[in-house]
Amino acid sequence: MTLTATAAAAGSLLAAFAPAQARAPQALDPEVGAAARALAEGGEVARDPALADLARRLDPALQSALAGRTPGWEVLDLNEAPDLGFGPLTPLEAQRLNTFVPGAGANGDGAVPFILRAQGAERQRALLCLTQAIYYEAATEPTEGQEAVAQTVLNRVRNPAFPKSICGVVYQGAQAPGCQFTFACDGSRARWKPEAPYWQRAQQVAEQALDGFVMKDVGLATSYHADYVFPAWGPTLVKIGQIGAHIFYRFPGPLGEPGSFDGRYVGRELSVNMSGPSPAVLAALEAARHGAAPQNPTAPLETYTAIDPTAPGGVRTRVAGQIIFGRRVPTHDEIARINDTLAAMGGSPAAAATSPPAFTPVAPKIVYAPPAS
Repeated sequence: MTLTATAAAAGSLLAAFAPAQARAPQALDPEVGAAARALAEGGEVARDPALADLARRLDPALQSALAGRTPGWEVLDLNEAPDLGFGPLTPLEAQRLNTFVPGAGANGDGAVPFILRAQGAERQRALLCLTQAIYYEAATEPTEGQEAVAQTVLNRVRNPAFPKSICGVVYQGAQAPGCQFTFACDGSRARWKPEAPYWQRAQQVAEQALDGFVMKDVGLATSYHADYVFPAWGPTLVKIGQIGAHIFYRFPGPLGEPGSFDGRYVGRELSVNMSGPSPAVLAALEAARHGAAPQNPTAPLETYTAIDPTAPGGVRTRVAGQIIFGRRVPTHDEIARINDTLAAMGGSPAAAATSPPAFTPVAPKIVYAPPAS
């Protein structure tokens, strides 16, 4: 998609969100709509505000915004996913389009502080689940971004649309691909062992959230996504705003208002199934994603060679990994070696053994000299 095409798409996106009257669903019977309009405009129904409002809902004519939904998306066909006709988007194109979606900001004063009263193993399991969500979803995000993720999890606990425990929210649907929090069902926990500094920071954010800290900037957010994707469900919710690389949303209408966030925490964290899909399911999913046959999880790792002046012979063998934005994500072993090298450079006796060989400058060869005068 070219820049011109992206601008055109953004124009249609703005038109979709323009504050204008939205399409209304057609009445099941035109005669019912006509009768409803007549009743709403005069007669006994018009004298009763509640009955008049009910009659207007049956009117097939254009309606104003319904239930606080984002303008332009008040009425959706539940049989089809929302589609603005953009087609597949690159990460950069998705980022551009996300900037055009208007944000409503946080509603009200934010959530009521969540204070976890559980003790012992129950509390530790709740802390573990929330820390995992923060770490795997936002390990490299700024502290505010991690606090926003934690707040979203706790908001879900209190909303009637979600389970009433922290682990229940985090691992909802984790036994099959397509769960609520991607890391819970894509094998991330098996592939990436947490790095201590990032894990400790995530745990600190989780602890303060369970002790009553409220991230007011995301209000009553119950959903979020990275800014480099443009999910079909995004326009069906009310955009609050962006913190770091994540864009946060709340439910439209009453379900997104403070009165709906009164669910009681029921606990039973230890009873939540934290297992993800089986390795065979994950392998088949990965193969289908890349159009290849499932691979044996125990097969030798795929490797490649790269020029490295510090390696014996000038060539180093590396393990092939996941490519994101044109860069390969290092494996856990590579990260561990990097951390060991950095620690050694900080003054450890092993620094000399891990330092690259000394560089000896070579005088440049003169290929041209001006004639002597």
